[in-house]
Amino acid sequence: MSARRGGQGGPGPEERRELAREEARAARDELRADAEEDALAEDDGEETVDEMLELDQTELDELGLTLDDPHQPDEE
Repeated sequence: MSARRGGQGGPGPEERRELAREEARAARDELRADAEEDALAEDDGEETVDEMLELDQTELDELGLTLDDPHQPDEE
C-alpha cells in the first residue's frame, strides 16, 4: 500500500493537506466575491432610506434645530 493513500483507501496526509488548502482557497474566494458584491450594491449611487433619514448634529446646527434628548427632563 502507498503511504499517500492512508492505508484505508482514503486520502493520505499530503492529499488531506491539499484538500484543506483547496477548501480554504474556495472559501476565501467566495468571501471575497460576496464582499465585492456587497460593495457594489452599497455604492450603486442611490441613497438608501436610512441614509436619507440620517441627520448628524452638524446638519441640525446648520438648520438651527436640536433633537430632544429623551434622557433629559423637560424644560417647562
